[in-house]
Amino acid sequence: MKIAIRTALIYGILTASILLVFAYGVIWISKENQNEEFFDRLGYKITWRAEFYFDAGVDENMIRFLHIRNKKILNEADISIYNADKELIFSDINISFDNSFAWKKLDKGLTAKWSQNHQQYMGVIYTHKNKKYYIFGRAKDVTGEFYMQRLIHHIKIIYVISVLVIFGIGFIFSYYTLKPLKEIINQIRDISEQKLNHRLKLPKTKDEIYELSDTFNTTFNRLEKSFNTHKNFVSTISHELRTPLSALIAELQLAKELNITLEDYKQSIDNALSDAEKATNLSTALLDLARASYDISQVSLDKVRLDEILIDAKLYILNKNHDYKVNVSYDNLDLNDFSNDFELIGNQYLLYIAFANLIENACKYSEDKSCKVSISNKNNFITLEFTDNGIGIPKDEQKKVFDLFFRGKNKNYNQGNGIGLSIVQQIINLHQGIIELISEENKGSSFIIKFKIENNISE
Repeated sequence: MKIAIRTALIYGILTASILLVFAYGVIWISKENQNEEFFDRLGYKITWRAEFYFDAGVDENMIRFLHIRNKKILNEADISIYNADKELIFSDINISFDNSFAWKKLDKGLTAKWSQNHQQYMGVIYTHKNKKYYIFGRAKDVTGEFYMQRLIHHIKIIYVISVLVIFGIGFIFSYYTLKPLKEIINQIRDISEQKLNHRLKLPKTKDEIYELSDTFNTTFNRLEKSFNTHKNFVSTISHELRTPLSALIAELQLAKELNITLEDYKQSIDNALSDAEKATNLSTALLDLARASYDISQVSLDKVRLDEILIDAKLYILNKNHDYKVNVSYDNLDLNDFSNDFELIGNQYLLYIAFANLIENACKYSEDKSCKVSISNKNNFITLEFTDNGIGIPKDEQKKVFDLFFRGKNKNYNQGNGIGLSIVQQIINLHQGIIELISEENKGSSFIIKFKIENNISE
């Protein structure tokens, strides 16, 4: 069952139930008012007949005669009179009242009222010449019951019509209420793998439909980013790995066909190892780039110490290249709370990759193969500065150094694949940090990274 139909049914049933309670209340109140009004008229007839009997002194037979004649025309009440000893002294139709409840109320000086066999009964105390009498009256409210039945009949008709109208309004209401959802469904159906850039139209009113559409758009943004990352990763691997692998295959084919001496084979093996190492380094860099391209919600985050990660990256680079020199220094330390100075919520592996890339780049493009790293904690920021005395970066290339596979004029100075700095930037952005470049040709470069200490990266 669709939501529109289910909503209309629930709305109709609830409203019909409330209307039923209201109709029952109207009938009950009307019936109570009818009974009260009839008892008032019955009391008036009892009093009138008592005066007719006691004060006017009309003969009993005449009273009965008049009663029988009036009863054929009007809904006349039957009257019975008892003396103080509860003995029947007069009755229109020779009936007696043996209702103990009524006698108890009369003995207390109260008026007795009750219904029995579709007739209303009433008993009162009447005093004549200082003598107490009990007078009972009985009658059937024919007119009142007729109008009550007609009222119930009309209410039933009105109730049925009202329920049908309510269900109709419920369907219309649910249709127009859920119409925006249908539009969202139709828009989502138009979004496919080739149309991931399409987004839902946001309504003008910022209601639940707006929040739903905005949530879908946010989800599609993440999906598009992940899909593009995957697509770029696949195309990049197929493009970038082709060169070193082709060179490796060519070197092995030449070795097979042309090499004769042992030295020739050694030279070919060295060249093949160099090409294999290039392919390995490139594949590692591409995998790091893929990890750095993840959504922050897909990355596990823990409390880490940046200075410890920095030292691990330094040791890794020095073990990898024994001729490199890396100097790490601490600035503006708070000696009273040194243990918490460099704590951050982040991913240890990704930060390790970023620091290692910056250290390796600094050493690679410096004539003295050295890198100076300073780390400080001030103004609620942890700042790391990676400085070299290398060839520097021209001003017109400084804005492009973080682009994937970009290599500037220094590409002939040392080997590289143009991925490292792109990885660094994505990792820093992932941790809500800032990376800046200060460089001057032939004097060196400085990469400055800043992390806000109280950053709260949502997992």
